[in-house]
Amino acid sequence: MIRHDVADALRDSPGDYLHPDYAGYSFAGVTATAAAVLGVDVGRTLPADVFAGVDTDVRNVVVLLVDGFGFGRFADFAEVHPFLDAVASEGTVTPLTSIYPSETAAALTTLHTATLPVEHGLIGWDLYLDEADLVVESLPFRTKDGRDPREVADCDLGGGALLATDSVYPTLRDGGVAPTAIQPTETVTGVYSRRALAGAQQLGYRNLPDAALKLRQRLEADDGDDRRYFYAYVPHVDGAAHRAGTDSDQYRAQLLAVCDAFRRELASNLDPGVAEETLLLLTADHGLLDTDPDEEIDLLELDVVAENLRRDADGDPVPPVGSARNVHLHLQEGAAAAVRDALAARLDARVFTRAEAVEAGLFGDADPTPRFRRRCGDVVLSHRDRQVWYDDPERRPFVGVHGGLSPSEMLVPFAAVHLADLRE
Repeated sequence: MIRHDVADALRDSPGDYLHPDYAGYSFAGVTATAAAVLGVDVGRTLPADVFAGVDTDVRNVVVLLVDGFGFGRFADFAEVHPFLDAVASEGTVTPLTSIYPSETAAALTTLHTATLPVEHGLIGWDLYLDEADLVVESLPFRTKDGRDPREVADCDLGGGALLATDSVYPTLRDGGVAPTAIQPTETVTGVYSRRALAGAQQLGYRNLPDAALKLRQRLEADDGDDRRYFYAYVPHVDGAAHRAGTDSDQYRAQLLAVCDAFRRELASNLDPGVAEETLLLLTADHGLLDTDPDEEIDLLELDVVAENLRRDADGDPVPPVGSARNVHLHLQEGAAAAVRDALAARLDARVFTRAEAVEAGLFGDADPTPRFRRRCGDVVLSHRDRQVWYDDPERRPFVGVHGGLSPSEMLVPFAAVHLADLRE
């Protein structure tokens, strides 16, 4: 069952923007919902009807996160691929809103910590670390020219410089649940993974068949644990969409390859007894919006922006950070309102001062932490349907983008199905 009625209700807002439904159907509740099935409380869960008609009396929960697989695309491909068709017909597929920003760095941090962006403060691919006067790329934790920030900063950037919030995995272990994370090999030993997945057994994989195989092998392993939580991360679909868009052959090929790999291992090859004990939760961190890179808006062509950017210790302007759909401007003192008004008048965009974003609950309905306040721009903007950035000759504009508030970016699937019901 695909719950299009929930999607219609979530979209029932003025204009072409969809704000996160943090108190209801939100990606922010995925981890707590999965943990609650296993008897562990890590935070606010999703509404109980996400499991309507689904057997949740299990010892294994698998969270399969397909990066960039929006709700609309799930519904489309459920009509053409047997694996997704079986998931939809045998389980319950509920649309959720992503968090803001609808970006991988922010969403995965919410998933691994069960906290909101307004709490954990990892709110964009590019972050301005004011304590080090540096702009860094968050998940690879490197400067824009590829260096290790810890080697170039004038201050001590310890293990908590990127992420100070604790992961949920020690809590799961304390509750008698063994957590395992399966993700691409190149990400396993990174600064982010070491922090965000602390407490989970981490396994790397080389390609999609290897990912699905490792998941099946770990499910079938007799490790003596009564209850087990598995997280499997698949970035391939998102990468294809960035390069060619969601209507491309490349996107379709990658998505079908994901479905083929996990259908083979979870629906065909998995031991029937293990399938009886396992709940699959298939979800995504965000969807994507296809854009024309040639219509990108260069913010630094606007004098009101260029003249009011904060200056670093060398007197150079701090560039816009975040992403092309989630732009943060760190401004000179007192300039926020004027810049906000000028951008709102010139761009078809939602534009907030930091205080307005907090008041609107854009980054979450919790008290903002000091880390969030330091990292959030004085002005935050998200265009209705275009990329907004700055002139950077080294950057290759994407076709498929995300981070913003369009329904195609914000709506993601939460598919719950008992694996025994997928047996072929």
